[in-house]
Amino acid sequence: MTFEEKLADPTDLDGLREALRAADPEGRLAPLGMGRIEIGPDASGFLPEAVLELVGDEGGRVVLVTDATPIRRGSEDLKEMAGRLLREAGFTVERAVVGAGHDELHADEEAIAEAEAAVAGADCVVVVGSGTISDVCKVATAQTGGTPLVVVQTAASVNGYSDDVSVLLKSGVKRTVPSRWPDVLLADLPTLAEAPHAMNAAGYGDAIAMYTGPADWYLASLVGMDDSYHPAPIEMVLGYGPDLVESAGAVRRHEPEALEKLVRALTLGGIAAGVTGTTACLSGTEHLVSHLLDMNAGQKGLPFAFHGAQVGVAMLPVAAAWEVLLAEFDPSTVDVGACFPEPEAMEPVVREAFAGIDPTGAMSDECWGDYNKKLVRWRENRETFEAFLNDWPRHRAELKEMVAPPEKLAGALTGAGAPARFGELDPPASPEVVRWALGNCHLMRNRFTVADLLFFLGWWDDAFVERLLDRARSAGGGL
Repeated sequence: MTFEEKLADPTDLDGLREALRAADPEGRLAPLGMGRIEIGPDASGFLPEAVLELVGDEGGRVVLVTDATPIRRGSEDLKEMAGRLLREAGFTVERAVVGAGHDELHADEEAIAEAEAAVAGADCVVVVGSGTISDVCKVATAQTGGTPLVVVQTAASVNGYSDDVSVLLKSGVKRTVPSRWPDVLLADLPTLAEAPHAMNAAGYGDAIAMYTGPADWYLASLVGMDDSYHPAPIEMVLGYGPDLVESAGAVRRHEPEALEKLVRALTLGGIAAGVTGTTACLSGTEHLVSHLLDMNAGQKGLPFAFHGAQVGVAMLPVAAAWEVLLAEFDPSTVDVGACFPEPEAMEPVVREAFAGIDPTGAMSDECWGDYNKKLVRWRENRETFEAFLNDWPRHRAELKEMVAPPEKLAGALTGAGAPARFGELDPPASPEVVRWALGNCHLMRNRFTVADLLFFLGWWDDAFVERLLDRARSAGGGL
């Protein structure tokens, strides 16, 4: 059974493994390392059973890790309920609140150290809360011996609950690092339905980035910049795309069936990242823009908007960039030599891009170190790029099938009650910051996207960025 024939079910892990094996005869995909996923109206009730399966001893020591955000499930505090269920099952439960002394939890070295100290010696760790605290606990338990980990998801906000990586802040720069799979993921639909609408709307934005992100991944493979591309995990997720677009209004109304589809799509997205070994499978230029918005806010001590909400609004000018490339690019006009700048020319460009928000230079050092690796590989693949140009008509047709028009994406975001404009984010992103983030997003990391191609072609400049924002505005997004 292929993903084109049957909609993937993230709770049927054996079925997913079988389908992925069938689609991967060369064995390029990594094993799916999760043991159990429950998505449903009573998923939280499986917590004691799931822990017992992992620990094998009702008297085991369980550390319940949370952030400081209150979370309700009906009339009950979800975190208190989790502790009660575990104690009633005979476990010794210790509660640890990470980041209690801060207004906002960030996945940084301080939070990881706090979590590591809390989980040391535990027989099992249960984390209840946001994608951020889940990322922190994935790293902390990986670094303390791989303690069994159960994640209780509290909003349909990101796809990172179900993967084996974590997004951390390093020198103020967002970096995706290997961590571990959770052993068990519990997504309790009543809890998700009671989450703030802005969180589930952010998850919607993250999910429908399936209509831009995979195209970046495929493009990178075509020009020799990424060897990990594999169509099967993308097909696994894309099966949910039409339903997500059509059910946007139901997501806005928090209808259970629509929320279940959303969380299933997000969960499969995390699994796709895990088995491919890269978040690039669903994370393209739109995610880079979100990362730069976060980096700016972090350096200035400002609150962060939800990641998925930023991804959603950034997706519209990115879709416009694809639209322009696919409509106007003529390979016969390309000066190939000019597409390969020297590192000596690019280093000051990268450093200048980030000097305005971090005069210490730490952020520039981090970004240049990663970007320079991309430059080196790009220069090594000049022949591959030339072959790409020669076969552009075929590649153009393939890429066109992977990207949705800005109007379709803007309509879906608006229908779901998600931001479509940068000014609708909470807090809103200023036009100046948006132009900076979009204009420099390709300079932050060693990942090739459409922004890199357009930059190397000489298109990606201030005027082009303005054109993309204008096109997004005409579709219902933009500033």
